[in-house]
Amino acid sequence: MFERIKREIDKIFRQETLAERSPRIIAGAVYSGMVGVIYILVPQLFNVLLFRGLNLSIDWISLLTRSLEFGLGLALAGAVVGWFTETYEGIVWGGVVITLLLLVVSLLGGGGTTLIGQSVIVVLPLIGACILVAGVMRVGINRHMKVRQVADPKTRRKGMLQLAGIVFLVGFIPGVFTVFGSSSTDTIKSLNNTLQGYASDPLIDKRFPYDQLPGMKDHLGTPYTLYVRTSMLVADTMEVTIHFKDGYAVTCLVPKLGSGSEQLLLDNCSEGSSYKGP
Repeated sequence: MFERIKREIDKIFRQETLAERSPRIIAGAVYSGMVGVIYILVPQLFNVLLFRGLNLSIDWISLLTRSLEFGLGLALAGAVVGWFTETYEGIVWGGVVITLLLLVVSLLGGGGTTLIGQSVIVVLPLIGACILVAGVMRVGINRHMKVRQVADPKTRRKGMLQLAGIVFLVGFIPGVFTVFGSSSTDTIKSLNNTLQGYASDPLIDKRFPYDQLPGMKDHLGTPYTLYVRTSMLVADTMEVTIHFKDGYAVTCLVPKLGSGSEQLLLDNCSEGSSYKGP
């Protein structure tokens, strides 16, 4: 068995030289990286533009850092998808690499045995979904290679522009679908109501873990903005940074409210512009 695997690996490496693989590798990395960056940027920009009454703002340093990290991760996966000579090999192994990247990010972010258990449970369907993503990457790579071989410069340029437009849409359309839904907006409205109506809120002493946020009570009622992003630690949860005018900031894991009668009581918070778990 091991000899067979060794022969297959040796065959894969001997199929092409690095120079022959490079156009596919570069195309896969560039297009996939573009998709990743666009996917992260779009919902953040749309949320701030569409929901102006929620005191939302953008932490540009954090946003650009996360978009570049996600883009580099997808670029690595795209390079793997493009490295293999055979399309099916690129799709399968690319899907495996994407799955591993997602699991590593989740495990590093969660740092707990519960998340490890969840990762084991979801790994099989996750691999299937990631193989589909790798398939989309390979289609783009193959299209790039086909356009690259067109002799007429004008036609080739037009084909490349069309491909770039498709790549943009592949990142843009899924990004639009992650714009705040009703549960997200209801949750942010509830948080705003808590911060603005603290004086008459009978549950204000239970809204935040003040032992973790010693400066929080002194800042209630002062001007603030909210930086909201999807949490990588817990499903159906947002990571919200409350940035007050004087520079004081707290970050909480905010679960999305399931109904209008559900109370927003936060247990997981820390001072600073990012959440630091216990």
